[in-house]
Amino acid sequence: MRHRSAEPETGHVTAVARRPKPPTPAGGILALQRSAGNAAVSRLLARQGAATAAPAAPAPASDFLVRDVDRAITETISHAPENLSQWNGTFDWRSKWRLRLDLRAEIGKLEVIVRLKSSASDTVKTAWENAILAKWSGKFAFCVKRRAPIVIRPGVVDRYEEMYPIHIVIAWVDDARDAHYVVRANAADATEEGRAGEGGTTSMTGWGIADTQDMTHEFGHMLGCPEEYFTTNGVDYATGGARGYRDEGAGVMNNPAGPALARNFNVIREEAAALRGVAAAETEIAPWR
Repeated sequence: MRHRSAEPETGHVTAVARRPKPPTPAGGILALQRSAGNAAVSRLLARQGAATAAPAAPAPASDFLVRDVDRAITETISHAPENLSQWNGTFDWRSKWRLRLDLRAEIGKLEVIVRLKSSASDTVKTAWENAILAKWSGKFAFCVKRRAPIVIRPGVVDRYEEMYPIHIVIAWVDDARDAHYVVRANAADATEEGRAGEGGTTSMTGWGIADTQDMTHEFGHMLGCPEEYFTTNGVDYATGGARGYRDEGAGVMNNPAGPALARNFNVIREEAAALRGVAAAETEIAPWR
């Protein structure tokens, strides 16, 4: 489902000053590999006589970096069958959220903070939030690649200089002026321009009060994900006998019942790379659990 954009915000980067923490003892290296220790990992490996990797980007002076994102997203859908031809066309919206990168070795993470305003009840908002977190949060990590992977022990290779689990934060606000998006609380049987989803969800900013499934797909649009219907942006999602939408086993942007996939974090990856000060090509999204 699609939604045309609201007014844009102005993006900026802010560094929040923090006193540097002392490096973690060498015995914590394995834990650091699954947290975001990052610069500390290289120092620990060097002290233990591990192979030396090429240096990554210099670590910033602060423990936290913040970036406000307001990005134009465009998708072009084609090859929908005649009975669904309304899906063919080019559509656009804006992807808006805040990135907060925690660089601390022991507990580093990348937070994607989305401020939402809705007239829905607290019970409905809690159900929506829980559904979003269950599908999108803590599943993948933003990773800065090593130029030369390091062998920790036989069969265990560290490919990443830095690794930050991606956490989604839903911040409910009372004033629409403070929100990235204002979400309408649709009745369970709502429709919009002939569209009707599960439990009243109809678009990126029209969520059904009886829905905790399709709205997780719509949240993906807020994160910058295009549809994965029919042929979208030149990619054929209807191969292998699939009909092209709501396919069994497909990811959330094709079938709202499906999981979020690594590719669905691509816009986050690009924005996080800019925040971290590295080229997007030097980064990846990797499973976290």
